[in-house]
Amino acid sequence: MRLCTECHWDGWDRIVDIYAERTTTVPDHINADDRFKLVIVEKGAMHIDCGKEKIDVKSPSIILLSHKDKIKVKILKPVKLQILYFDPSVIREEFTYDRIRAGEFEECVGQVIYQDYVLITPFVWFKDLKDRTIEVSLNAMEKIRGLFTSAECELAGQKDGFWPCRSRSYLMELLYFIVYTHIHIEPEEDVSRDALERKEFNAICEYLNEHIADKITVSTITSEFLMNRNKLNDLFMENASMTCMDYLLNLRIDLARIFLTKTEIPIGEVSARVGFSDPDYFTKVFKKKTGVTPTKFRYP
Repeated sequence: MRLCTECHWDGWDRIVDIYAERTTTVPDHINADDRFKLVIVEKGAMHIDCGKEKIDVKSPSIILLSHKDKIKVKILKPVKLQILYFDPSVIREEFTYDRIRAGEFEECVGQVIYQDYVLITPFVWFKDLKDRTIEVSLNAMEKIRGLFTSAECELAGQKDGFWPCRSRSYLMELLYFIVYTHIHIEPEEDVSRDALERKEFNAICEYLNEHIADKITVSTITSEFLMNRNKLNDLFMENASMTCMDYLLNLRIDLARIFLTKTEIPIGEVSARVGFSDPDYFTKVFKKKTGVTPTKFRYP
């Protein structure tokens, strides 16, 4: 089975190395050795045996499988799964399996390519499957399901010539959301004041990522987390050395950079995807933050 999506437009030979699948079973091609697999466990539970490890997984959760993983699965409770199969080269053409295996990108910290590499690091760095199996909140699952559905619709519908870029953009946004809310932000185990504040900070960061395309104000956050504006900004200055709104702006600009450099979707669409309803205002903010307009950033 070819785990890719072919263009069904007459005269187009385009193939995108992403394949979306919904299933209530675990297909044999889950062990395909030429794809990474992002498995969304929306419902149910299963026991996974990958030889050296045996783990139980229950919903809601996600599983990040590399091309090397070979698993056997026993369904414990009926499951509902969504799976995205992809070749890492759809993120960046340099990301071939040979070059990843050689550790070629490990020393690229600070370079533009490293920002893209971060999106696939969980598949590469974490050898144990338990570290690539992540329980998520119901709110996070709603965000994850939404991005999967958007990618799936682009791959299946191919409504315009931007479908290859747009489907890749939803995959990258999904990876961005997972990495920056569930990989880099680790919960604290102790119950000290500092640990509780860090947990609160992490919860707000997750909320910001979940709602990155929505209108968010300081009042939105203070109402959602029952705190005053001073405490909110003190919390972010302590943990991120910036205000909450500056942190959100950085998230949005970072995601916009990915869309601008890795896709050809219109700038107005990029603007909306990162929470700016006015493209002109987005251009103004982006230029202030990066020194160039979105168009110049895309075509330097």
